[in-house]
Amino acid sequence: MTAQILTVLGLVFIVSWFLDIHILLQVFPDLPGIKFNSALLLAVAGICSWLWVTGKSIRTARILGLIILLIASVSIAQDFLKISFGIDELFVKDSIGRSQGSIHPGRMPGMTAIIYLLFGSAILFFTKRPPKLLAGQLLLHGISLLTFIALMGYLMRVPDFYTLSFLAGVSPSIALIWFIFSLLLTLNQPLKGVTGLLIGEKKGSALARKLTLRFILALIILSYIWIEVQRMDLIQVDFGTMLFAISFLIVGLILIWDSAAWLNTSDEKRALAENELLLTKQNLEKMVEIRNQELKGILDSAAVSIIATDKNGLIRHFSKGAERMLGYDAKEIVGKIKFEQFHVKDEVQAKASLMSAQTGITVEAKDVFTLFPLQGKTHSDEWNYLRKDGSTLPVQLNISQITSNKGKHLGFIGIATDISQLTTSRKQLKDLLDKLESKNRQLLNFAHIISHNLRSPVNSLDALINFYKIEEEEQEKAMLFGLVEEVIKNLLATMEETIDVLRVQEDTDQKIESVSLTEIFEKTKTALIGKIMEYGAEVDVDLSEVTDLDFSRSYLESIFLNLMSNSLKYRHPDRPPRLTIKSGIDQERPYLTFGDNGMGIDLKKHGEKVFGMNKTFHKNADAKGVGLYIVKTQLESLGGKISIQSQVNEGTTFRIDFR
Repeated sequence: MTAQILTVLGLVFIVSWFLDIHILLQVFPDLPGIKFNSALLLAVAGICSWLWVTGKSIRTARILGLIILLIASVSIAQDFLKISFGIDELFVKDSIGRSQGSIHPGRMPGMTAIIYLLFGSAILFFTKRPPKLLAGQLLLHGISLLTFIALMGYLMRVPDFYTLSFLAGVSPSIALIWFIFSLLLTLNQPLKGVTGLLIGEKKGSALARKLTLRFILALIILSYIWIEVQRMDLIQVDFGTMLFAISFLIVGLILIWDSAAWLNTSDEKRALAENELLLTKQNLEKMVEIRNQELKGILDSAAVSIIATDKNGLIRHFSKGAERMLGYDAKEIVGKIKFEQFHVKDEVQAKASLMSAQTGITVEAKDVFTLFPLQGKTHSDEWNYLRKDGSTLPVQLNISQITSNKGKHLGFIGIATDISQLTTSRKQLKDLLDKLESKNRQLLNFAHIISHNLRSPVNSLDALINFYKIEEEEQEKAMLFGLVEEVIKNLLATMEETIDVLRVQEDTDQKIESVSLTEIFEKTKTALIGKIMEYGAEVDVDLSEVTDLDFSRSYLESIFLNLMSNSLKYRHPDRPPRLTIKSGIDQERPYLTFGDNGMGIDLKKHGEKVFGMNKTFHKNADAKGVGLYIVKTQLESLGGKISIQSQVNEGTTFRIDFR
């Protein structure tokens, strides 16, 4: 605002020159007035200051400062070199100066030129990259000092003060404007130079503010009295000088005494405040200690694990719950290791990949735990804690950021809850859901059996009975009765198959025992020995890797019988059958494979139907499509599964994975 006012004043003086309004240009007829170049630079200085203070265009402010510096330098050079460069009346003729008989009409006073020289230099320092703030501030202080001296010269009627003895005197209006403006402009850099000393918060600044104004006022009053007494010739010069010195000494002592008394009072207040602060600090320390003990007791009594770290992840607090959960003692952990030690590296890397996909940014493994907390969120997820004995423990972990009252980041806190029971319950629930889903599939199959396999024979029986009732010839009746018997026989077979499947589905209380695979194989081979010899089948068996299996004996016998009989039933017509049975372990789980060189199945065509009820894929009179369905049902009821690999005319391999 001050810069804008300065610009407006400069423009008012410029307009006054063009309109020849003398009263605004020379308020005091006997004292120097405002020249056009001085008014022009005043307006430019206002614009330059506004651009610098607001930051609108530092580059433009620097250019304007350079222009002010050049014009002021040229004006001063004219005085020292006793020549004219033609800039004094370049824009407007100085009618006032000419009427007063000025030797150099229109020329800016030397004192004014020095003011603009200091200002232009200050702007160049302020807009430098990087800026030289202290140098610019000192130049502004120079303007304040120079204009203060000039104003004192006008006040006390001492021309040497406002002309510096050898230069033309500055206008009192310009001196007053620049004195006020230079003081206000220094507030843009309040911590630099004398301004920083006067407006600071420390005791020295407070004392400086207290003394400065009083000292200046005392000096002005004593100087004015001394000069007036000398002018009236009331006392001799020697006596007056001595009296001035004594008066100044007395005033100085009074000021020193007042300042010392103020400092003593401040010191007493400070000492009292320090004592109160010390007492308050001691009380606070006791309260903090009590609160810390209470908090530690609460944290240690909690069943959850509470681990706090610094901002670099180094553990600073390890609760009793953490000790119980992880098996470490706090002394082994605090200040020695980081939080990541309790996590499985592969799991952390997997979480990092998942978070990268979710957030769209690359998340490093080291940032998995801190990414969300540093954003002011809580990281909440399920993890497996790695315990001291090497075992893992499933936990629900919540990590938050620890901040000070001012929002400064101090570290992290992780609160973990043991969810072992929850994990077990989830697994049990999943198993129940899987069984329920399996039951639903079975119900659909049974519905299919009822709607397709039973309804058709019943409808056929109904039709045949109706024909039998209306038929009169005995021979035809006998034929119809034979058809009825055939349909009933097929219906009974279908019902027996359905009952077998139902028996497997409902027989969930199978006895699990250690069963010898070799024993089951030999028993099955004996049952099928006639077909094996008839077809000249070759059977290769390797049950060395898994010899015994914890499973239902009856189910295992059924599985061996169905799969081995299928290999004989669907043998290739052009070669003797070859059966290969092998046991093995994959990822700590046992498995069996049953391979043959039979006709094979087109899996692209029938892959989804292989283990369905009543699904057959070859023109075999004995095929009913029930055996594989029963095998699959038996396995799934005890947590196992069956899969198939097959090529048409090359053979089939079934793989059974046990739980």
